[in-house]
Amino acid sequence: MTSAADVMPIPPKHGIGDAILSIAASRSLQALGDACERGLHRFIASGAIGLYFLDDHKPCLFYSKQAPRGFIEEYGDTSYRNDPILEHVVDTGRPIDGAELLGASGWLACGNFKLLKRWGFTNCMAGPLHVEDRIVGVVYTATGGMAETYPQEARNGMELLCRAGSLALTHMIETGRLSNLPIASTGKNTFQALGRPGRQLSENEMIRQLPLRSREVALLLCDGLSNKEIARSLGISPYTVKDHIDRLCKRHEAHNRTELVQRILRAH
Repeated sequence: MTSAADVMPIPPKHGIGDAILSIAASRSLQALGDACERGLHRFIASGAIGLYFLDDHKPCLFYSKQAPRGFIEEYGDTSYRNDPILEHVVDTGRPIDGAELLGASGWLACGNFKLLKRWGFTNCMAGPLHVEDRIVGVVYTATGGMAETYPQEARNGMELLCRAGSLALTHMIETGRLSNLPIASTGKNTFQALGRPGRQLSENEMIRQLPLRSREVALLLCDGLSNKEIARSLGISPYTVKDHIDRLCKRHEAHNRTELVQRILRAH
């Protein structure tokens, strides 16, 4: 089990600007995750991080570090449904931690605290990632130590980090590095195209290794088409499309179509 780092004093402010610029300058999801991880460590000495896209309010992990796999799986399977921090971030669009949101006694009684404690953590803070006026993702960090609200400097650092991360995501979309993102609270297709069309995926390493029909399904899935739209485009049934997607998820160890697309995009 990965141990959670204790909360430590806030590092000197002279390095905060460099950390924020590094996040804002990220040009891939991996680079964004790495830069956010370094920034969180600088702001609050936290090594545990999880970056999620939101698929109709469900958090879908695309980057994590120093977070136990069992914790991630447990949270992603069911616990996110009763996460007051996630609900607050989506509703208000601002960072929050458990003790600040619920008070010290309320946080200790919260199901999320009990989940965190089982995996060696006591504190959790989250903040939103925006693209234009939409909240498309959440940054999470968790620490050990006392189960109390984070210092104001740490909360300010999280807010700056989220703003910089939002700028990086927006730039990736506008320059075609990332053409599809899940958008929270829509009744439309899971994926909505934002910005300019993405790069051609035909040379994607993961896609090139697929059989022809699976390759066609994967390409259309990355373009944001629903199962019915893919079926019409290829002249097959939606059930056949679902079977292809299920097999692709199993082959690439993805839990859902959102995670599958992100794995394909990262395989460039």
